Amino acid sequence: MNVLSRLNNITAKTLFHTDSIGSYFEPIMQRIKPAWRTHWFRAKVLGHELLGADVLQLDLSPEKAWPQAIAGQHVLLTVEINGRLMTRPFSISSAPEQSCSQYPKKHVIRLTIKTHVEGAFTAKLLANIATGGYVNLSAPQGEFILSESVLTQPSTPLWFVAAGSGITPFMAMLNQLALLPHQPQHPIQLVYFAKAGEHLYVDELMALQQQLSQFQVQLLIRKNGHNLTDALSTCNVQSQVLICGPSQFKDDVDQQLDVMKHPKAQRQAEFFQAPTFAQTAAGEQHVHLSQRGQTSQLVLAAKDNLLSGLEQQGISANFGCRIGVCHQCQCVKKSGVVRNLRTGELSQPGEQLIQLCISQAVTPLELEL
Repeated sequence: MNVLSRLNNITAKTLFHTDSIGSYFEPIMQRIKPAWRTHWFRAKVLGHELLGADVLQLDLSPEKAWPQAIAGQHVLLTVEINGRLMTRPFSISSAPEQSCSQYPKKHVIRLTIKTHVEGAFTAKLLANIATGGYVNLSAPQGEFILSESVLTQPSTPLWFVAAGSGITPFMAMLNQLALLPHQPQHPIQLVYFAKAGEHLYVDELMALQQQLSQFQVQLLIRKNGHNLTDALSTCNVQSQVLICGPSQFKDDVDQQLDVMKHPKAQRQAEFFQAPTFAQTAAGEQHVHLSQRGQTSQLVLAAKDNLLSGLEQQGISANFGCRIGVCHQCQCVKKSGVVRNLRTGELSQPGEQLIQLCISQAVTPLELEL
């Protein structure tokens, strides 16, 4: 960290009780640039489309400073919902250089979002965004990407194995392959399981199959008798296999590949799973805390708000009003469930921004200050 950065942090903490001077002046900047937030990137909402009853496509134009993504990566999307900033990770389903006919002069990224009726974020997303409005994005994240060796070795077969919304990162990868100056010479197989009528981007996949001479698609439905044994029967030990879907699906694919003696070193996976929580004594919750590169394990009284609980443990956190108005005590909840003491609402277990002063631990938590 350079001298100016250290001076900025010391000044912000001493005078403004924030992590940076930019955080303190956010409300002023937002009058000039709606949704401007320090440490985040703005993205304009160009449009949205329902791909089914529970799948939303969001077209965004990030600001010029946003780093270019690699196909297969995800971003953290932050939206203000009911006066609270909420954050969720979503894979980008468009290739880095992919053009969009609807917005020919814009740099567009596409997010494909599975919505849940009872979800605190996805169920309310459409009601809290508007075409022409702005949301916030993190820099691209994740290592679920195509390696250079896969792209340059013509003899290595490439297998994409997806279930449901697990098709999302593969759409980015396939479009990236279609944009290469030279046609890939290695076989490319897509094994895609979904419920009847719920396969996404079917027309786009058929068009990609026409563009990529080595590409073949299997659209499969378990209820129709389709299974992994048959779908993966021609996958040989030299193949590079990428898997994306629910955790149980990933386990099923691994089990089938193990039977086929396919080496684990030639597999990559990204999967969704329900969190598991350790048991604690009544009235207590464990908190794994990351702060300025240091980690610690704490046990907090579940009845206290997180700000008070941390202070009782000798942990200094930014704060201002202590009543949930100023947002100066925001931190990132990496995992776990909290209760909003103002609304009584329970959070989702994934990553999101929370306010320490009005949040109460319901399960063990992982926090990043």
